[in-house]
Amino acid sequence: MAKPCFTAAFRTLMLASTLAAMPALTRAEEPKQEESYSAAYKTCMDKSGGVTADMLDCGNAEYDKLDAALNAAYREASKELSPEQRSLLRDTQRSWLAYRDSSCSFMSRLGDRGTMASLTDQSCLMSVTAERTRWLKSLMPL
Repeated sequence: MAKPCFTAAFRTLMLASTLAAMPALTRAEEPKQEESYSAAYKTCMDKSGGVTADMLDCGNAEYDKLDAALNAAYREASKELSPEQRSLLRDTQRSWLAYRDSSCSFMSRLGDRGTMASLTDQSCLMSVTAERTRWLKSLMPL
């Protein structure tokens, strides 16, 4: 059957392109995923009891916080840039947003995953948004 081989090759290609597109962090610098999220999110998830709708509500609230932090980091990173650099960062950010949204959407549509697809999509958006925020903050002068 050629399909499993294609699927494995495709996953490898997607992983390689994702890693190449992500900002470089050494293992020592890379925070654990749970360190990227608020205590309120962790508490909310603990209280959800594994109920998908409740977990999605927790994630939506946390994503709003992560998105606000992303926007604040973008604005702060843009402050000290020349107009040309600011334009480059704006174009890069727009491309990254399209990449993030399509990649996370793709991940949730791999097979028939039922309610897990929504949680997978949300988790991807949260994780990648937190990572991008860290990258934008790294652009800021000390």
